[in-house]
Amino acid sequence: MMRGSRRLVLVLAWILGGLPVARPWPGASGASAAPACFLPLEDGRCLPPPTLADSAPPPAAHAQTASASRGLGVLVKRKADVPPGAFRVGLAAAGFPGAEALAVPRWWRIPVPPGEDPEALAARLRQRPDVETAEVDRPVRIAFTPNDLYYGYQWNLPQIRAPQAWDVITGTAGVWIAIVDTGVDYTHPDLASSRLWLGWDFANSDNNPMDDHGHGTHVAGIAGANTNNGQGVAGVCWGCDLLAVKVLDASGGGYASWVADGIRYAADWGVAFGKRTVINLSLGSPYPSRVLADAVAYAQGQGALIVAAAGNDGVNELFYPAAYPGVIGVAATDSSDQRASFSNWGSHVDIAAPGVSILSTMWGWYYFADGTSMATPHVAGVAGLVWSAGPALTASQVCGALLRTAVDLGTPGRDDIYGYGRLNAEAAVRSVVPPPPGPPPGPYRVYLPLVMSPPFVCP
Repeated sequence: MMRGSRRLVLVLAWILGGLPVARPWPGASGASAAPACFLPLEDGRCLPPPTLADSAPPPAAHAQTASASRGLGVLVKRKADVPPGAFRVGLAAAGFPGAEALAVPRWWRIPVPPGEDPEALAARLRQRPDVETAEVDRPVRIAFTPNDLYYGYQWNLPQIRAPQAWDVITGTAGVWIAIVDTGVDYTHPDLASSRLWLGWDFANSDNNPMDDHGHGTHVAGIAGANTNNGQGVAGVCWGCDLLAVKVLDASGGGYASWVADGIRYAADWGVAFGKRTVINLSLGSPYPSRVLADAVAYAQGQGALIVAAAGNDGVNELFYPAAYPGVIGVAATDSSDQRASFSNWGSHVDIAAPGVSILSTMWGWYYFADGTSMATPHVAGVAGLVWSAGPALTASQVCGALLRTAVDLGTPGRDDIYGYGRLNAEAAVRSVVPPPPGPPPGPYRVYLPLVMSPPFVCP
């Protein structure tokens, strides 16, 4: 948990722009017209769609141990030529009646029987003729380090030139940032609005993604807290919509299967209603996972841009999902543009962003925290600004705009400490905004060669 007393820390919000107006359910006459089933699963269960935070009932508290009761699991991927129904029958006949389908296509989770070794069970399941692969459902954790209160204020926003970017655009509702995390406190005055949508809680299997840890609320505030509202803090993309998807429990931990399901849920929701989707993953694990890799590839195939934390162990070690292809891996820097001591480095680092003593929302109040978890939503928020300014761009082109405009730090060019450099919001946004019109035609013409370079895309 984040340390510090619950004393109020007020920071003047940036006085820029206006707040978006409330909107009904997209494509319907109101929120009540939403379909009951949004995401059907292979075992017959169905996940409902997100709802607007400002129309949600009062939140109910989750039991602190609710998700822990699910226990260890092994993930199996059925072969493509095996029907889901036949696969379920086969698993039940083999002694696994509790198997449940994941949201990621063809993946199922099997509870590990008491006293059985998960690795041995996975190896045995890989021998089945209807199984393509099997792996242990690895734990995933948040990527932040608590910090004391009152050490600085929002130094991070001027550092990345966010106010200058806001002179161009503050974000649009056509882009949303999915906070796939511990949930979001949707009653917080700096988050509760018609911009915040409430998705599914995969840790507790319900439709109440209320944050019972605090991490996701802090991340959400960095990415897109309400701004110009006379209180609290400013968010990077405060015109973008936010989506709360809970995949970690009250301890800040969870499983790869929960995260994978959350990624697919966020990606499909963006496609269903025509939104450009940025998925923020301020979490991870040093263990690679096939189901997580499949979920990332699925979301990328749906056009989503994924931004993930590089890890907080202060070592040269890969961290997943940041290390998967096409995912923007984010390291953390301090106010002097130096690598934060806790920040991982390595080939998975693509860009760096402020991650030390970052002030943001927390359970109705405001706290400082450190971590690559805090650096990641800076990048996700600027991605939202870039996509708002250039809605025709692909996810890869948005990624390219972020990397090519970063402030080069350390060894010239890309390096394993800072990636392509520290995030620069203004330069990234202006790189995709058409230049102003030139002077009117004069009495003469000058002909210049037209040279068009291909867009810089995500490596």
